[in-house]
Amino acid sequence: MMVATSGWKQGIFGAIAAAMLGSASPAVAVCPGDCNGDGRVDINEIVSAVNIALQVSSVSVCRAADVSGDGEVTVDEILQGVRAALEGCPATPTPTPELPTATEIPTGTPTPTGTTPPEGSPTPSPTGSPAVEPTPVGQGVKSAIVGAAFNENGQLQVVFTLTDDAGAPLTPVLSATQNPREARVRFTVAHVEQYSGGGEFNRQFDRYVNDINRTRPAYDSGGTLETIDAARGRYRYTFRTQVANVIADATYTVALQVDRTLDGVLRSSNPVFDFVPAGGTPRIREGSTTAQCNTCHDPLILHGNRREFRLCTVCHTEEAVDAKGTSIDMGVMVHKIHRGKELPSIVRGAPGTKYAIYSSFLRQDIVFAEKQPDGRVTGVGFPRAIEDCSVCHANGATAEYHRTRPSTAACAACHDDVNPSLQETAAGPPGTNHFQGRGFADGDCAFCHEPDSGKEFDVSVAGAHVVPGRSRQLAGLDVQITGLEDHNPGLVPLVSFRVTDRSGTPLTQLSALNRLAFALSGPTTEYSKMLVATAVGGGAAGTLTGPDAQGTFTYRLPFPLPADATGTWAIGTEARRQVTLAAVDPIEPKVFQEAARNQVVTFSVDGSEPVVRREVVEDQRCAQCHGEFSVDFSVHGNLRNSIEYCVVCHNPEQTDGARRARDPQAVARGEDTATIDFKVLIHKIHTGEDLEQKPYVVYGFGLPPTNFTRFDFSEVLFPGDRRNCQTCHLPQTYLIPPFPGPARGSLLTHLDPATGREVAHGRLGPITAACTSCHDGTAAAAHAATQTTSAGQEACAVCHAEGRSFPVSGAHARVF
Repeated sequence: MMVATSGWKQGIFGAIAAAMLGSASPAVAVCPGDCNGDGRVDINEIVSAVNIALQVSSVSVCRAADVSGDGEVTVDEILQGVRAALEGCPATPTPTPELPTATEIPTGTPTPTGTTPPEGSPTPSPTGSPAVEPTPVGQGVKSAIVGAAFNENGQLQVVFTLTDDAGAPLTPVLSATQNPREARVRFTVAHVEQYSGGGEFNRQFDRYVNDINRTRPAYDSGGTLETIDAARGRYRYTFRTQVANVIADATYTVALQVDRTLDGVLRSSNPVFDFVPAGGTPRIREGSTTAQCNTCHDPLILHGNRREFRLCTVCHTEEAVDAKGTSIDMGVMVHKIHRGKELPSIVRGAPGTKYAIYSSFLRQDIVFAEKQPDGRVTGVGFPRAIEDCSVCHANGATAEYHRTRPSTAACAACHDDVNPSLQETAAGPPGTNHFQGRGFADGDCAFCHEPDSGKEFDVSVAGAHVVPGRSRQLAGLDVQITGLEDHNPGLVPLVSFRVTDRSGTPLTQLSALNRLAFALSGPTTEYSKMLVATAVGGGAAGTLTGPDAQGTFTYRLPFPLPADATGTWAIGTEARRQVTLAAVDPIEPKVFQEAARNQVVTFSVDGSEPVVRREVVEDQRCAQCHGEFSVDFSVHGNLRNSIEYCVVCHNPEQTDGARRARDPQAVARGEDTATIDFKVLIHKIHTGEDLEQKPYVVYGFGLPPTNFTRFDFSEVLFPGDRRNCQTCHLPQTYLIPPFPGPARGSLLTHLDPATGREVAHGRLGPITAACTSCHDGTAAAAHAATQTTSAGQEACAVCHAEGRSFPVSGAHARVF
């Protein structure tokens, strides 16, 4: 999310200037800002610290700048680096290792979420660990918590292992480190508190309470480390925090964040461990899983290097708030963030209404959704139907709680214009927009909102969250092309097709459809035409007949194939009908546009051997985030749902010129149109907020009187890692080679100031078009232009082919 930083920048640089001109302060025991560990701090390292503070760079670039070890760099920490640069780094004292003084902590009946602890307990040496020969630095980091217990002072003692991927031990430290043989460790702990929901039915609930700080959860600080077995990488950490009133039969969850920097890259491990002080089976709270988060977030990574869902939950507890008092409870915050710009309070609110969480580090709000002065709502957009709770809650030890234990806070996080509770909320007094205008205790919610009544669109949890496109009331719609005649150049094709429901029963008339159309293009080696024939709906033309006794219709297109058509062509179908889905009072009926799956058929126009269109991406990869098109996610009025069909129209020759607004200012300045070539359009949309050239505006279909809609994709927030091309692409298809030889570059056009018509003025090379869609800065464009001849031949493969100096696979390699 973009946030204003100008004042923050001025504060940083002003403070640095003051430090350089003012008196020096005593040096600290470590060398703040010494990124490379060479014992001195230079100007480049100061700049690195400033970039981290501005969130231009990751803290992994210079862990030494993060003196406090909280994953952030503040003005004070930058000043410490400046002083070290002016005065020199202090001498590093030789640490005296602490020796274990007690036997191994008993593990009781643990429920670790990571590696299963080995049987038995090693006995620590009373004289310390024997010397270990240095081993080569290995890759990665592995850690597991193998035991935890409270001592008589209420201090938690945790036994854990720490190694590289090969099992070689690493040394744990309590502050940021650039030493590849060390890793920083931070611990926190929370316990599961059971409580009554109140009300007439008084159902029971449970929640995490952070034992470091109930309302502002944090890591323990000032604890001590001991070595148990250096050769095996086995250690003990004793919390400084003393937990008052340890509950013997409660479940405690201890979480560990491990950060190791190797070759400038920050690696991590986030083991979590559950135990009951008195022994017994822990009550694990797990409403979702990291794997579910990573279907979109690829990977989940926040606050510097926190990657595991369960680590998040021990701090984002029910009582946790930001500095302004806004809840950061996982069940509230995550619901509100993901509903984002669909939050009812913002959609219906006045301009300036927003959902934000205050960052104490940035000293300003991080805005996730906001109503703009022009009425637009900007912010996070959930990439599929928000009703589908299973996207996040399909797995996890307590994932079913969202159905079996509904609560006012969690439900009102998405439905934030409703106050079903007994307390005043931002939505209004108790009962605002709720049944009978009444508020209820959490213990009563499940009386009306039962887990699943078996009905659709009622007030049960499952019924209220039915995705319309998955309703059992939909009969299904399918269009299959069964024949094609007169498909030579210059002839008018005749299409035979059947329309059926899900069971295969034919439709005997098509009046229920509000659209039936066919799109054609060719050749399949690289589409260069776009021909659309509408058989049913607005703009219908051509001759539609049938059905015959077998349920087959025929449709004579209203135009011939081009006289110069050659090779293999494709024809695809789209169809849609409006369905009203019945609901249970007081829920209103739902209106849904039920669509047929796009079928694409290829055919030769000149008798040559048919060539199947290359496959670069696949629908299943889109579905990881978007779900099933036309079911969970709508494109073009829910009509288009197959990549194979999308590229028939979204080919290199097409732009948004036919839909682009012809306002006098745009025409006068000869405004460029936007290509809708798929390889450009999709890359740019998914880069979104990270584009350098903004705004990114594309005009699309619309309703009268304008007949267009203006889309600004500059605010799209991609949740994953765009270096991972295989999020969307099939293996190898994004490399050079096998970038296809017949591929065409994208046509470039503009509006003619004299006539307002669309005029071509050039063409991007196919590789340039694809790559500069994400890498859209002027430097990248200049680089591509200098490597392209005046005839349009690209020299990209000289450097960027596999096996060359800068292959695509290397530039997009992910290491973390």
